[in-house]
Amino acid sequence: MAATGGRVADYDRIAAGYDRRYEIHEYAGVRETLRAFVGDAASVLEVGCGTGHWLALLQASPRSGGPLAGIEPSIEMIARARAATTASLVRARGEALPWRDATFDRVYCVNALHHFSDRARFFADARRILKPGGALLTIGKDPHIDRDSWWVYEYFPETIEIDRQRFARVRDLRGEMALAGFAWTESFEADRIEGAMPATDALASGVVDRAYTSQLTVLSDEEFEAGVARIRDADAAVGGELRLATEFHLYATIGRLA
Repeated sequence: MAATGGRVADYDRIAAGYDRRYEIHEYAGVRETLRAFVGDAASVLEVGCGTGHWLALLQASPRSGGPLAGIEPSIEMIARARAATTASLVRARGEALPWRDATFDRVYCVNALHHFSDRARFFADARRILKPGGALLTIGKDPHIDRDSWWVYEYFPETIEIDRQRFARVRDLRGEMALAGFAWTESFEADRIEGAMPATDALASGVVDRAYTSQLTVLSDEEFEAGVARIRDADAAVGGELRLATEFHLYATIGRLA
């Protein structure tokens, strides 16, 4: 989905390497938050389902709920999702959900909301397709509170300002959901992603790559290559012992209908 803030992530281009993130980080907090949110809901939709990673997780989890569905605009991403899950998949955008009113019990999106061009429209449409008593979950970063220490921000300095434009403050998401008609909203920290990898390994294994994260995907060629050069220079300055550190937080925001 097109990013706000004038930067566009081309997921057709990076689909082949997108799941690399799940090999490096466990995302245990996201997994447990999602499972608890979905529970045994009879009908569940993921908006911005990407390669189908989270739908496949729910499908493999013990649950007595009904069928799963996903929506994704990228041709390449949804092709991979079809190979990963038997959930019902539709190629469309989150701002125009192609379902009738009161279709789903749960709607969620993980690390996708910052790509939507119109959050208010998405929240309103999500409310429309939710059944009475239904709920919406979003999970994503909040770069406005300056809690993250991440090599992407350190060596590709353009990315922090890009993220401040793309990501809303968590408190603002609660307000936007309330304006869309959700009767009750809450937010909490869902996950803390930590790790460190030798820079030489990261450069060799495809971690320092456009497909690794959308923060790198939306950079210009010049911005990306300059960041790679900074990593190489910093690594050389410490005799090849540089480690790329990751510590960032993911927040869940939930809106519930009466």
